[in-house]
Amino acid sequence: MRIEELWKALESDADAGKSGAGGWLLRLARPKAGCPLFVGVALPSRRRAILLQLPAASMPSRRLWPRCKGLEALAIEMEGNTFFGVALKETRHCDVFTALSEDLARRMSEVDTPAEQVCSFLGQLTRWQKFLSASLEGLSEEVQRGLWGELHFLREHLIPAFGTGAVAGWKGPMQAHQDFQFENGAIEVKTTLAKQPQVVRITSERQLDDNNWPALFLYVLALDVRQDGGETLVSMVATLRKSSSGDAVAQEQFEDALLAVGYLDIHAELYADRGYVIRSQKAFSVKNGFPRLLEKNLLTGIGDVNYGLAVGACEPFKVDFETVVAAIKPDRVVDFGGI
Repeated sequence: MRIEELWKALESDADAGKSGAGGWLLRLARPKAGCPLFVGVALPSRRRAILLQLPAASMPSRRLWPRCKGLEALAIEMEGNTFFGVALKETRHCDVFTALSEDLARRMSEVDTPAEQVCSFLGQLTRWQKFLSASLEGLSEEVQRGLWGELHFLREHLIPAFGTGAVAGWKGPMQAHQDFQFENGAIEVKTTLAKQPQVVRITSERQLDDNNWPALFLYVLALDVRQDGGETLVSMVATLRKSSSGDAVAQEQFEDALLAVGYLDIHAELYADRGYVIRSQKAFSVKNGFPRLLEKNLLTGIGDVNYGLAVGACEPFKVDFETVVAAIKPDRVVDFGGI
């Protein structure tokens, strides 16, 4: 039974007048030796929660509890058992909380000891904190377009060349300086709706810095937005999920990246009527002479640079996509941790 169904069952129990231990109704969500995961409903407030049953010695110190917008970390005792978890503050965010709780439950099944589960739980709460602070209402139009562009490059160029292992190189959602990072090179993806002259936004002095890369490329997609036409972000995500379905590692990495960028299926209807059509796509080799601002050339005291780059000025550095793939093709896919 899925977590949402368990919560609804508990709410039905509450409607029927059932009382729980310590003011809570609980249902087991994921059995795990020594550290099972429960969903709970508080009485009489009906607040939803997801809770780990822990040995008392494994209870994390309060100073380690993240503060999440819309959520409350809590520790409770019931019938001699101790629980640590997080409760939802505002019912209007139930759908987001359910999606995040499903993600948490999946991760809890991957670790074994109470100490590992607490560490994983706290790590997920930290990720949720960042996500919930950014958006509870879906992605902005700009973020949707940027995500579509990254996924297009992954699907059309990287997976055909490298296989589903290419998903490990997708670092844009983790706030890396380049959207794709591999052992032999990196690619920054930019999308634009502008007509001529086209300009893309460079968001740091390190984004186009090839100093630490054997090869660095800029990929620019000029797009048109179509209402009820073109390819939607929802369709793009679905095709990539299908292509990675036979690779459990790639599938996990893909879902982690989607969550990191703030893409949740519960928001799919918000994106379903916005499609994209490609007007042009170009790749450029970023190397000596390329128009850019670099950290090493900035005066002391200047940083956090954000500037517009005219795509036309990059034309002398244009390369074909075969060149990009050949240059960055890894001997193995490496996780750089978002350097």
